[in-house]
Amino acid sequence: MLEEIHQNGWYSNFGPLTRRLESGLLGRFGGDDESCVTCCNATAGLSAALLATGRTGQVLIPAFTFPASLGAVRAAGMTPIVADVDPAIWILREDLLDAALAETGASMVMLVAPFGMRCDWQAALAICRKRGAAVVIDNASGLGGPRPSRGFGEGVFEVFSMHATKPFAVGEGGAIFAHRQYDAALRSSLNFALSTYGAPQGPSWGFNGKMSEFHAAIGIVQLSRFEDRVARRQACAALYRDRLGAYPEVVCPRDISCAPWQCFPILLPSEAIAESFIRIAYARGVEIRRYYRPSLSRWPDTRRFAACPVAENLSDRLCVLPVRALTAGGETDEMAGLVLDALDCALAG
Repeated sequence: MLEEIHQNGWYSNFGPLTRRLESGLLGRFGGDDESCVTCCNATAGLSAALLATGRTGQVLIPAFTFPASLGAVRAAGMTPIVADVDPAIWILREDLLDAALAETGASMVMLVAPFGMRCDWQAALAICRKRGAAVVIDNASGLGGPRPSRGFGEGVFEVFSMHATKPFAVGEGGAIFAHRQYDAALRSSLNFALSTYGAPQGPSWGFNGKMSEFHAAIGIVQLSRFEDRVARRQACAALYRDRLGAYPEVVCPRDISCAPWQCFPILLPSEAIAESFIRIAYARGVEIRRYYRPSLSRWPDTRRFAACPVAENLSDRLCVLPVRALTAGGETDEMAGLVLDALDCALAG
């Protein structure tokens, strides 16, 4: 494929390998009426999706998410408004979603699938359609997880990351799934708002967010072995879930099929225990990370619809355990043993 790139003399701008990857992703994960557009990273993909809606102004987003969600809204020239999340499922509370759309006049919503886990968006999408709001779903870690067989329909975009840390990794990259009517607008958003020959005029402005042919080549290879990688990651997550059954004070996902698992989130009883766990695990040679911390409600110059106590509490107590696809079974067992030994010590005080 490298030879093909050089022979074509085509290195970016939606070249033939990029189109081949988009076609492969669409065939594997897309809906019947969808298009797949690749981008240089998922943050750029979120901004491009917002621009492709043709709207401006305020965007409602959850306070419990990675800061890239916030940055993408600002990069699109729009104003984020953060709102609190449901304490059980970690996504935007439906009552707050409805109230915020009604009171702020926001015409766009960014929903976030925490840690790439499958979410039931039906109620949230119904609220957005009732209020006339376009929807962008930030599912950065979820490429390879379950999706609706026909996509989400018009006015809904779903964006995935292909960063080096993600289950489907090409180094840097992302993919946007949307109804096929938005294909030209998305490509225009990612190409300085220029329109392709014969295509309708794109958004009023855009930026350079295209994927290179080199990254697309890596993605094509990844597609051929991705199912095995996901199976290995899910097996690692299942190992954590099963062993964490002995810790009733620790909350973790139970449905292993709901995500490809970049990492495995656990909710600990307190912030102090989370900090102790990280420190003890590090001493044993295992890096435990904090994600979605701090809550976006604590970021400077960020407008809140209301106080966000749930998101702030979650961000203080949540840790993520490492998940690997390339380790052998014995190494995975050893890693889990080190993690749980550190957890034992942290919980014991």
